[in-house]
Amino acid sequence: MMPRSEQAAQSAAQSAAVSAAVSAEGSLIMGLVNQSIHELPDKVKLLQDAYAEGMQRAVLDPVSDVVLERVYEKAYDAFQQQRYHEVLPLALYLAIQKPLDQRFLFMAGMTLQLLGDPLMAATFYAVALQVDPTLVPAAFRLAECYASVGAQDDAREIFETVIDMGRGGDADEFYELQRYVMDSLRAQN
Repeated sequence: MMPRSEQAAQSAAQSAAVSAAVSAEGSLIMGLVNQSIHELPDKVKLLQDAYAEGMQRAVLDPVSDVVLERVYEKAYDAFQQQRYHEVLPLALYLAIQKPLDQRFLFMAGMTLQLLGDPLMAATFYAVALQVDPTLVPAAFRLAECYASVGAQDDAREIFETVIDMGRGGDADEFYELQRYVMDSLRAQN
């Protein structure tokens, strides 16, 4: 058993590591949030590059799962309280540190989408779908992002795929979702 003073020192060091990581790639990504694609046409590429650099750094200096779970708990609590500006740096940190964890990718996407940046959110949903192509919530949110930026044909195609994916489960729920989506798309046209 580790003495309390040693545990406190280790916890402080881990917190400092989280802060440093959040302030590097996370800060760069956060600076892109809600930047107009017209003002910054290579916004998505900048996001992808920063994300890739962060993942490379995470491989070289991994953070323990215990620390990541603590960060996730904090981010999840803030998310539940709709404090999305507090969630964003934590969600980005988690997605960078452990890019194969769907929870982290989905939280980053949801947070960005709720903060009004569907293009950046779509990036995280797309990565989540690369990890698990059957992740229906990520596919649905990706389609929402496409619809919100006016890519109606792409959104319709993704929504149809989501509906097909859902037919293996509770069909009524997905048919209701399909009606909602189609009504939303019609309202935008």
